[in-house]
Amino acid sequence: MTSEPAIPPLSDPGGVIDAWSDLVLFADLSGMVRAVQGQPLAYLPDSARVGLPFWRALGLKVRSLEEALVRYPVLTIHDVACAGGRNFLLRVIPLAVEVARPGGFVIVATDNRPMENLCQTFEERLEDNISALSDSIALFNALFDTAKDPTILADTSGVVLSANVAAGARLGQPAPDLAGCDVDSLLAPGSRRTVRQAMDSLGRGGVWTGRVEGADGSGGEYPAEATVRRIRLTGYSLFQLILHDLSRQAELRADLRDQKAEVEKMNIALMRVIKTVEEDRREMRQALTSQVRQQMLPALERIAKAEAADVREGYRAVIEERLADLAGDQGSPGPDMVQDAALYRLSPREMEVCQLIQLGRTGAEIAGLLNLSFETIQTHRKNIRRKLGLRGSRTSLYAYLRHKPPLS
Repeated sequence: MTSEPAIPPLSDPGGVIDAWSDLVLFADLSGMVRAVQGQPLAYLPDSARVGLPFWRALGLKVRSLEEALVRYPVLTIHDVACAGGRNFLLRVIPLAVEVARPGGFVIVATDNRPMENLCQTFEERLEDNISALSDSIALFNALFDTAKDPTILADTSGVVLSANVAAGARLGQPAPDLAGCDVDSLLAPGSRRTVRQAMDSLGRGGVWTGRVEGADGSGGEYPAEATVRRIRLTGYSLFQLILHDLSRQAELRADLRDQKAEVEKMNIALMRVIKTVEEDRREMRQALTSQVRQQMLPALERIAKAEAADVREGYRAVIEERLADLAGDQGSPGPDMVQDAALYRLSPREMEVCQLIQLGRTGAEIAGLLNLSFETIQTHRKNIRRKLGLRGSRTSLYAYLRHKPPLS
């Protein structure tokens, strides 16, 4: 028998065989191993032995080439189990005479352990990534759903993909029902064009903020600050729209304007009161000066000209009487006299109120006669009681004024 020439080893461009640590056996037409390339399988001691049939070298449980080719058809990948729970992948490739003149077989045995380890590593990493993704989605949903401002995610055509609870509450419908609606449904007609232009102008990661009018479920509108953010994902983009309600701020500004106007009115009223008091003081000073000139000075001149003591005494008594009249005092200064003198401290308006009270008019009647509000009359009554020293006393103004000379 002539020995068949050895089959030359195949080249391995790119180092693919070495990268996977494949064991490559080159066998003749009878299945006898003539050459070996690659790393032997550690758990098969004869795997790289030349001169053995390849099925015996690899521990295959067959007894001939014919049986081996029946059990392990060519050009097919087979998973071969070995002792100790180890396994490898087997591929039997027939060689055409155009490749190797005598023909033969190339048997590739690939150790599964590195591939199994790699798959296990990929599975672990994939599981970790899936867990991280699930956690991220759960966190996003928690932040998205609990946001106080209406928030939606929309595609580039403006179709709502998802909406939070606040957006649904603002439009008066469940948040899931907003999916598929147009983003314009959240905006007043006058603001839709503005938001659409902002969406079209934003680049990747861009943010736009502006004042708009939002829409609610009742058909009303509310002032809002809109924030549009373009989110670039793999292969496509999304838009996030947040509408921050500014209604409360507008109410606060209106309240501040009203308070400012009220303070200005109070300042004007206070200036009028001060002016009235000054006028009353000026009138009282003028009246006192007039009485002194008309009554006191002539008496003093007569005293100076009178020679008799009884005449001077008479004039002195007249002067004392006039002084008592000016002070509202006809004798010793008792409580009633002090209160009588206090009447001269009342303003003209307060004096008018006293005159009507003395005539027995009620608070409502006085308000109608003086064309004032009932609350204003009550304020005048309070000020009159304070000036007359009646605050804290059970004596009514009517009872007090009834015993006084007519004020009219």
